[in-house]
Amino acid sequence: MNSLVLFISLHCKIINVLTMLERYNTTLGFYEPAIFHMHTIGKGKLDEMEHWEQQQKSTFLHEYIHFLQDITTIQGLNNIFIRGEYIRYVTKIIEQQQSKYIHVPISPLSMGNNVDKNWLARMYTMGTNISAEKAIAFKKIQIASLTDYNNGKVIPVKGVVVKCIDRKMHETDILLGTLQMMEGMAKLIQEEVYPTPVRRSPYNPYYIAKDVADMIIPGLSVNPQTMIALFVFALQRSNPGCDFVDYLELKAKNGFNANTLTPDVIYEDLHNTSMVLPVGICDYEESHEKFADAAKDVISEYLGGVWFWQNINKWFQTIIKKGAILKLQNPFLFHKLAEGGDITNNKTFLNLIKEFGTPIVTNNAHNFDFIRPHSVYVSKRELINVYAMMQIHQVFLSNGTFNCPLRKYCQSEPCGIRKQKVDIRCLTHPWERMRKWNRCYFNSWWYFKGFKDIRIVY
Repeated sequence: MNSLVLFISLHCKIINVLTMLERYNTTLGFYEPAIFHMHTIGKGKLDEMEHWEQQQKSTFLHEYIHFLQDITTIQGLNNIFIRGEYIRYVTKIIEQQQSKYIHVPISPLSMGNNVDKNWLARMYTMGTNISAEKAIAFKKIQIASLTDYNNGKVIPVKGVVVKCIDRKMHETDILLGTLQMMEGMAKLIQEEVYPTPVRRSPYNPYYIAKDVADMIIPGLSVNPQTMIALFVFALQRSNPGCDFVDYLELKAKNGFNANTLTPDVIYEDLHNTSMVLPVGICDYEESHEKFADAAKDVISEYLGGVWFWQNINKWFQTIIKKGAILKLQNPFLFHKLAEGGDITNNKTFLNLIKEFGTPIVTNNAHNFDFIRPHSVYVSKRELINVYAMMQIHQVFLSNGTFNCPLRKYCQSEPCGIRKQKVDIRCLTHPWERMRKWNRCYFNSWWYFKGFKDIRIVY
């Protein structure tokens, strides 16, 4: 396949990332990044965790790692910022528009002020979720060049294309990116804690990065601790797939092998990295702090200083602050989690639950559940509001296919002051059920964001 055809093919697959990465690991459960919602199979509640079947504990651990990635890695923080930045500009569009009729979708790719560039960069570096069975080779390509509106600088975006064999023995191209790093890391730790004799999850995105690592430094993936460090390294960089490969190629060139490239070496190298940000060149700690501050700021603006959401804002600010401190002071966090055994007596896991609590958690019984983090008062009902908050941007990205995911939970446990039940509007047009004093979770946000008088037009 020539370079032009390869780029066009990959570009079409990358565009699907606009809606693709709404969920991680959908087989037995999922985590919705930057939405702070986790779902696991089974009906067991969080306070009954010690009685869960192993499959539910294993899935919960996998999804909880994604929650930790959200709040402790640059890629997770950047994802939060990009989503918040989008709704911030949607709000401005609505405020400036004279008509109450808003046509959707409102594509982030049509926005200025670098909103579109940030979204494109995220899409280009996310990786592609295409079925494959085995990686056989890889090569680097240039995906695009993005121009910064603020300073006019042209930023080249590179990618790593992995040539694979699919189930029918046909060749297919997969873009290596954030998805493979996040899923590869979560799956590796999950299987260290709960070993499985047979591979049950798809090769891509769960295992492909390990084979790419072995192509560069043979035998490297045999050491799970080294692979965890490499995943952490990649997720702390701006282009995880490329940085993963570039770093390994550099270490191989400098004579490192599977025995000498250790987590200590990787973390020392990571600490010595720098990033070019709008404020200039920042070292590793400064870069992490800038991304954490950006995520906190955009969510604070999203909340808009509404008194009703003060505890939510405090919860968010606290877990991001704690996440940054934890990651910078304890780089071996995920290693200890992998070595700690079953989550019911895993000291690292139990300490994390105490400090960070959980995002809102749902199960197959359509129950909401939640563990409050230490030193932050926030109720389960308030955390459900976070889940509702993050549905607002889905409305403006949709093309008439929006389905409010809270409906089945409101149906199971009716929400609102007077416990009014759901109706058909709740599923596809929840904003039409605007009430004065008995608003559902979704409409509380819709009202306080100032959207109560607008009409959505598909």
